[in-house]
Amino acid sequence: MATQNSRYLDWFRYSGISVIVTLNPLHWRLVPGARREPNDGWPSPNERTWSVGWLFLTIRGWVDNGDW
Repeated sequence: MATQNSRYLDWFRYSGISVIVTLNPLHWRLVPGARREPNDGWPSPNERTWSVGWLFLTIRGWVDNGDW
C-alpha cells in the first residue's frame, strides 16, 4: 500500500514540461494559440496535457500520476 507522500511524489515523477523549437518558418504559428490535447495512444486515466505555441516556440506540459 502506497503512503500519502509517495502518491504526491508520483505526480512529480510522471509530470513534465517540454519546449519545442521549430526551425522551419513555414511551420511557425503566426497567431498565438493554446489548447488542451486529447489523450490518445495509451492514455493514463489521470493524464492531462496542454500546449501553448507562438511563432517558432511550443511549450507542452502534462500532469500525470503514473496510473495505468
